[in-house]
Amino acid sequence: MTTVGNYAERIYSGGTPMTSNAAYWNGTFGWFSSGETRNRFVISTEKTITQAGIDNSSTKLATKYDIVMASAGQGFTRGQISMLLIDTYVNQSVIVIKSERNILPYLFWNLVNRYDELRAISDSSSIRGSLTTKMIAAFEIPLANEQSLQAFADFAWSVIPQIENNLLENERLTALRDSLLPKLMSGEIDVTDIQL
Repeated sequence: MTTVGNYAERIYSGGTPMTSNAAYWNGTFGWFSSGETRNRFVISTEKTITQAGIDNSSTKLATKYDIVMASAGQGFTRGQISMLLIDTYVNQSVIVIKSERNILPYLFWNLVNRYDELRAISDSSSIRGSLTTKMIAAFEIPLANEQSLQAFADFAWSVIPQIENNLLENERLTALRDSLLPKLMSGEIDVTDIQL
């Protein structure tokens, strides 16, 4: 056995710009919160922040392919794992795990499948029932040899871009549906003569 910390290059969490300051929000930079870990792969964020929000808070940048974990949250959130397919800033209830490209898929899928264990250590080891960066760094993971890590990475990196493309296509089709449906309902577009 080894630990997540031995496989990771860096483990950290972020912060939140002051919510009452409108100058910090609705900017051009993604901002990821713990609840968004409900998506296994992340192609967008629900909120955005400005450069002023970045400069005046402890939020930190996580980059494409980083592993993100909800360290706190209501219901099922705490312990959920996602892989970022975008660069985004993160809040204080998100733990970011950076790792080398040949290790990252193994680390990601191992942690994804250990949700119950992650919940258990947060419940038993923390007063607030939250996960910490120290807990995650010390979390045990089977030690894999270099050949196995590379074989798994080779397979995973052939699949991850396909997952990303599918998610982006779904997003594009959803936007198309949302723009066409009101026009169909109002009669602005007539499809009665189309034969399927």
